[in-house]
Amino acid sequence: MKWLTPLKMGVLALGLPLTLTTSTAVAQEENEYRFVMVSHIGSNDPNMKWLTIAMEEFEEKYPNVSLDYVSSNQYSVQELVRLLDQTIASRPDGIAVPIVSRDALEGPIRRAIDEGIPVVAFNIPDSRPKEERIPYMTYVGGDEYLTGYKTGQYAIAKAEAGEVPMPEHVVCAMVAAEHEGLRERCRGIEEAVAEVGATTEYLFTGADPATFRGNLQSYLAANPQSNYILNMGDFTAPWSWQVANDLDMNPDVDQEGMTILAVGIGPIGLSGLKNNHLLVASEQGFWLQGYIPFEWLYWHHELGYEPQSDIITGPIMVDRDNIDKFDPLSKAVFGAGSEDDSAWQ
Repeated sequence: MKWLTPLKMGVLALGLPLTLTTSTAVAQEENEYRFVMVSHIGSNDPNMKWLTIAMEEFEEKYPNVSLDYVSSNQYSVQELVRLLDQTIASRPDGIAVPIVSRDALEGPIRRAIDEGIPVVAFNIPDSRPKEERIPYMTYVGGDEYLTGYKTGQYAIAKAEAGEVPMPEHVVCAMVAAEHEGLRERCRGIEEAVAEVGATTEYLFTGADPATFRGNLQSYLAANPQSNYILNMGDFTAPWSWQVANDLDMNPDVDQEGMTILAVGIGPIGLSGLKNNHLLVASEQGFWLQGYIPFEWLYWHHELGYEPQSDIITGPIMVDRDNIDKFDPLSKAVFGAGSEDDSAWQ
């Protein structure tokens, strides 16, 4: 499995020669299929590790398949569309891609399908009814609305048990305004906490640490009634905790002040849970999202299989009660010293 940079993808798309070692060239000649994951998750996001490890294990099981992981650390919908266009031009035997924006991606994906390239959506679906959505084979990933909704329900249950404050005003910290999956998470928690009379604000923070902190600090200073922050990834949770701490909002898990929530569980999330900075994080089966799309593509080519339904891989709520079950899994992916305490300092 190779992670191709945008530069290498451009070389392939233009039909220009790309220097390979002899062993790599021979291996490529022997591969019967080439599948590509075009992803919005770059190496600056720990979730890439889950996906690429799953892809490596897939290649071990199916040696006649080569997999490429195509992404960029400079996330934008436009960049994802560009990488998808280059991937289509390289004529792979199948593509896995997240539907971060159906308006932007519908044209390229329909073009790929019309050209005979099967497509599986992963991580983010086209949420329209099946007869209206982009006609990809299937979706493999979490239910983004349920992720937000169940996180809100979890917070309410803990508040009713007297462990944390009851939600009054939730800040949904969106790192990308055009990301439809993030909006679904915010809609889910909004509807959950509305059941106890709480309000929710969708705040565009950006993904840059300084920009995120600055936008959140300005908002919290002007809206001191805010008492929950939902982070779109565990990597932003320390930024939220640090801003709330600087504003003396008492962001550790207790019966007063601010409570921090997150989507995704990796080294930073594990540390936040263990050190009582983070109430809960959700897990959506990223390893499955890196493996199952390619099995469907393989079975489609080999056996003519057509999926009959989407495959929902999460969410699962991870907290201090069940963290021991996820700790070994995380250590297997990120290494024995995988907790990242430094991020919370």
